Amino acid sequence: MTSPAVLAAEPLAPVVPLDSTAWMSWLQARVDPLWRPGEWSQQDWFFDGDVDNPRTAASRCLTASCWTLMPSRNLFCRHCLDAHKASLLSREEFAASYKRPRRIRTQRGSDREPCVLARTSGRCERPAHSGGLCRTHYSRWRRRPDQQVSVEEWLATTTAEPLQAKPTCVVRGCANQRVISGLCNTHLQSWEREKRAGATRDPEQWARQAAKRLLTNQFSLRDLAEPVRWEFLYGLQQRDARGGVIEPVAARQLARRLEGVPSLLAVDVESFVEGIAKQHNLTSLIREVVRALRRAALSFRGLEPTDVDSWDLGWLDLRSSALGGRRHRPGQVDASAIRQQWFREVIKSWATSVSLDSGKFKRVFTACVVASDAMHARPGGGQDHTKLRFADMQAVFTAMSRIRRTTDDELASRSWRQHSFGCFLEIVDFGRKTDMLPGVPGSFDRDKTLVLPPEETTEDAAGRAVPEPVIAQLDAHLALMGAAFSYGEMARADVELMMQTAYLVLRDTGRRPIEVASLSLKCLETRGDENTLVWDNVKKRRYGRKLPITRETATVIRTWQARRRQMEVPSRSRKYLFPSITDRSGFAHMDASSLANALREWVAAIPVLLSDELDEQGRRMPFDRTLIFPYAFRHAYAQRHADAGVPVDVLRELMDHRSIVTTMSYYQVSLKRKREAITTLRKHTVDRSGRPAPFTSPTDYEAQSVAVPFGNCREPSNVKAGGKACAIRFQCAGCGFYRPDPSYLPAIEEHVNDLRADRETAKAMDADDFVVRNLGDQITAFTNVADTMRDRLSSLPKDEREEIEEASAVLRKVRATRDHKLLPLTVIRKETPDAS
Repeated sequence: MTSPAVLAAEPLAPVVPLDSTAWMSWLQARVDPLWRPGEWSQQDWFFDGDVDNPRTAASRCLTASCWTLMPSRNLFCRHCLDAHKASLLSREEFAASYKRPRRIRTQRGSDREPCVLARTSGRCERPAHSGGLCRTHYSRWRRRPDQQVSVEEWLATTTAEPLQAKPTCVVRGCANQRVISGLCNTHLQSWEREKRAGATRDPEQWARQAAKRLLTNQFSLRDLAEPVRWEFLYGLQQRDARGGVIEPVAARQLARRLEGVPSLLAVDVESFVEGIAKQHNLTSLIREVVRALRRAALSFRGLEPTDVDSWDLGWLDLRSSALGGRRHRPGQVDASAIRQQWFREVIKSWATSVSLDSGKFKRVFTACVVASDAMHARPGGGQDHTKLRFADMQAVFTAMSRIRRTTDDELASRSWRQHSFGCFLEIVDFGRKTDMLPGVPGSFDRDKTLVLPPEETTEDAAGRAVPEPVIAQLDAHLALMGAAFSYGEMARADVELMMQTAYLVLRDTGRRPIEVASLSLKCLETRGDENTLVWDNVKKRRYGRKLPITRETATVIRTWQARRRQMEVPSRSRKYLFPSITDRSGFAHMDASSLANALREWVAAIPVLLSDELDEQGRRMPFDRTLIFPYAFRHAYAQRHADAGVPVDVLRELMDHRSIVTTMSYYQVSLKRKREAITTLRKHTVDRSGRPAPFTSPTDYEAQSVAVPFGNCREPSNVKAGGKACAIRFQCAGCGFYRPDPSYLPAIEEHVNDLRADRETAKAMDADDFVVRNLGDQITAFTNVADTMRDRLSSLPKDEREEIEEASAVLRKVRATRDHKLLPLTVIRKETPDAS
C-alpha cells in the first residue's frame, strides 16, 4: 500500500542572524577548545586523526607490517588485498605474518629510520639519507681519505658525533625534519619536481599550497572564512557529541567545497548536494552540520524549533524508525499547513511529550493536515475549538475517506484511510487529557457511524506481481545484474555475484527484501535431497522459520557462500550471507535499499522489456519498468503458487501470513474471468473413457456438476451434497458420472503417482489380489483419461492451447480456496537476536 506523502514544505529558509559578530561570539562560547585532545589543534585549525580512535573514520591497513592509512576500519589496502587473494592464508594469519616489500615498507611522506651512527651519548636523530647515514654523515663518509673504506669500517673509526634533530618541515602538518630551504626530504623532492614543471620558486609559498595535500586521517579548516570555521567546528562537535564518527575524508572534501562561502547558514543544501549525490558520507555531513547550525541559530535568537513554520524533524528528538537503528534523513514539515492555532499547539505538545519515531509523526501529521483543511472549509474555519460540533467531525471523516495515493491518484486503501482518521482522533484525545482543549464539545468525538464500509477485494488486490514472462526476460539478462553497481570496497566480480544471488533468492523464495538481505551465512540446511532455507520474519519478529527450496536455488546459495567465506567483510557482517558496506553501516548486513538500488539500475540497463499487451498493430508493448521492485517478487512468488492451484492453507504457510485473508487476495478471480474460463473448458470435458462429453452451456457446467478432487461429477445426489456424498468413495475413474477437463490434469497426475505408491505398499503388505488389482485398474483408467486429454490438447493450434492453459489456471485458483491442506513447517528459536 502506497501511503499519501506528508504535505511538502518549502525548503527551510536560511536562518541568518542579524548580528554576525554576536553570532560568531555565541558559537565561540559553545565550542570546546579542548575537543579531541591529540587530534584537533585549535591554534592551527588542523585535525590529525588518531587511527586507534574508534570514533575516527581512519585506520591502518589490517596487515601488521603495513603503514597505509584507510578511510575505514578492518580493511586491507590494495597491495595487501591482492597479496592476500594470492595467498592460501586466512584473513587473521595473513594480517599477522605478511611483510610488505622493503621498497614500500616505509610510509610515503614519512622520515626514514634514524641515521645508524651511534655513540655512548646516543644515536644520531637525523633521518637516514643513503647507506643508513644522514646527509651530514654521508657527506663526511664520501670525503673519507681511503675510498676503499666501507660504511661499517668508517663508523668504527670516525670521530663524528651524533647530531640532534632539526626543526620540522615548514609545510603545515608535516612532522618530518627539514633538510633544505625549510623543507623535509619528501617535500623537497616534490618541490624540485614541480619547479621543473613551472611551480613557484618560493619555498614558503609552495609550502602553503602543499599544506592542503593531507593524509587520509587529516583535514584543515584554516582556509575557510572565519565564520565558516566556527560554524563547521560547531557542527562537527555536535556530531561527535551525539556519538557520530568523525570522517576526515568527508570533512576535508567539504572544507574544500566551502572555500569562499561567507556562512554555512546561507548554503542551499539541496542545490549544494546535487552534484555529489552519490558521495553519501559527504552529503550526510553537510546536511547534519547545517541542520545543527540552523537549530543553534534559533537558540541564538531565543526561539524553539517549533516556533517557526517549517519544522525539521531532526530537531524534535524523534526516534529513528529504521530497522538498523541508524537515523536517515528525518525530513521536515510545513507547520503552517495546520490552519488552526489550537490544533497546531496540541500537535506540538504531543510530538514533544509522547515517545514516537519520525515515521509515526509523519503519518499523524499528514492526517492532521487533511483534518485541518476539512475544518477550515466549515463555517468559522475551525478556529475556535469550543464551537466544534458533530458536523465538523463528520466533515473530517468525509475528508479522510477520500484520501488518495500520491503515486497514481487512486483511492487509498480502506485500512490506510481508517488509520488516518484514528491518528486525528489520537491528537484530539491527547488535547482533552492534557486540558489543552477546555470546553471542546462532547459531540466532537468518535462515533460508531464514522466507520468506512468494508471494501471488496478484487483480483487485482495482489496485482503488483511481476508477470512470469517479464521475469523470464530479466533472467535472460542476469549477467547485467550488479555489473555497474558500486558497493564500497568490494570487487566488481563479487558485487555481481552477490547481487545476482540476492535476486535469485528473492525470486525463488518469495521472502521480503529485508528478510533476504538479513539471511545468515548458515541459512541453508540439507538432509538428503531436501534443501531448507532458514530465515527470520523480521516484520513480525518470528525467527528461525524454515522454507523448502529447490535444488537449483540451494546451488545458487552454496556458490555464493563459498565465495563469501573467502572475502574480507566488515567484522559485524561475518555471520551474514550478504555483508554490509562498512562497519558503520546502519545494518550489520546488506541494507534492503542497496538491493533495491541494484535492481533498479539493472532493470534500467536492459535494452528491451516487453509486456503481453498488444498495440493497435498487434505488436507487444513495452513493460512499465517502475512495476519491477524487490517486493513485487514476493507477490510473484505467491501468485505463481496460487495460479498453480496450491491450496490456500499451504500458500499461507509458505508466505508465513498470520491471517488467511491476506493469502486469499492472490486467489481472487472475478465472476467474469471465471465464466470465461468455464466457457472455454466446458467444450473439452471428457467422460471416464476419455470420450468427448462437453457441457451444453456454462450454466450446465456449474449447476449440473460439482468439483471433486479429480474432475467434475454429475451424479445428482453428490451434486446436491456439494461433492461430499460419493457412494463409491471417489473412485472417479470407474464412475459413469465422472467429467474431467484439462484444468484437472495436474491433480490427476498427482493422484496416479499416489496410487502407484499405494500399490507398491499393498504388495509389500502382502495384501489380497483384489486390493492390488483395484489400484491397478484405477491407475489404468486415470492414465487413459489424462493421456486422451493431452493428445487432444497437442493437436490444437497454439493460440487455442494457450487459451485453455490460461482458463485452467483460473479454475485451479478458484478450486484451491476450497481444498485446505496444512503444510507442517518447523520453527526454531533464535538463541541470540542480533541487536546491531
